[in-house]
Amino acid sequence: MNTAATLSRLFTSIQSDLEQVDATFQERATSGLDILNAASMHALGSPGKRLRTALTLLSGKLNNYRFDKLLPLSVAYEMLHLATLIHDDIVDEAQTRRGNPTVNSVWGDKIAILLGDYYFAKTAGLIADIEDPRIDHLFSDTVATVCEGTILEIMAAGRIDLTVEAYYEKIKCKTACLFAACSKGGAIVSGASPDEISYMYDYGLHLGMAFQVIDDILDYTQDQSTIGKPAGNDLRQGMITLPLIYALQEPSSNGHQQKVQDLLHSNTRNESDLQEIIAWVSQGYGVKQSLLDAYAHGNKAREALYHFPDSSNRDVLDELIDFVVIRKK
Repeated sequence: MNTAATLSRLFTSIQSDLEQVDATFQERATSGLDILNAASMHALGSPGKRLRTALTLLSGKLNNYRFDKLLPLSVAYEMLHLATLIHDDIVDEAQTRRGNPTVNSVWGDKIAILLGDYYFAKTAGLIADIEDPRIDHLFSDTVATVCEGTILEIMAAGRIDLTVEAYYEKIKCKTACLFAACSKGGAIVSGASPDEISYMYDYGLHLGMAFQVIDDILDYTQDQSTIGKPAGNDLRQGMITLPLIYALQEPSSNGHQQKVQDLLHSNTRNESDLQEIIAWVSQGYGVKQSLLDAYAHGNKAREALYHFPDSSNRDVLDELIDFVVIRKK
């Protein structure tokens, strides 16, 4: 699947608005400090899939499309997302993201922290422009929840006994809540009913859960040329994700369990042991069961979406579910 071509087709109806979001982001992110501008332009130089922006706009299309309100909301969500990525890279001591140097690797942790803080500060003005207290509360709650999710992730690092339930609580807070906020926010500013707002929240939440599960699967099944980081990168950083949790539940996992334990608590990780664990997880029960979970969350997202009347805009959001669960990067 050609990711760029698929998304370009799906986002045809909002392409010009996506471009306006990008332009407004750069305009609102501009600073009087050259070093901050340079770091900001560097961070923006590795664009992602723009799923969150598209989700916000497409959710607004299910009712009364108010681009004057959706524009600042979309920019605010993108700033929030980028700020969390910059801070994540500092916490993870990451040197690259999507194959490019991270802000912290180029300018150091102090500038990277302040760039993330700068984005957080800028979102306040964007949210104020919307003039809806429901959005104020939604946005502040989302920022707080993402922070909680990051803390949960730090606390879970190195824990071989991490449960499926604890994993899902972590990704719900760290990843899925922002997807849910995008779709809920789009519904709110478009004049949706309380029930429709709730349905769109559920749609975004389960789409975000599926997205993160697939991300964690790809970490075991794809290589650096595809996803911009080496296979097994999460395990290298001491992170236990769903495919490994399920793999460790297999009755025949005893020998591998000790190797995983050693890898998690060793300062110098043995590459051959890492590759053995990666192959074991990717070819076995761990990935297969994780895929089933991703499909299940995709189906829950679709159930919520189908409370809306059939339309071309609903069809795009429906196809977005398929894109998320079958993507390869």
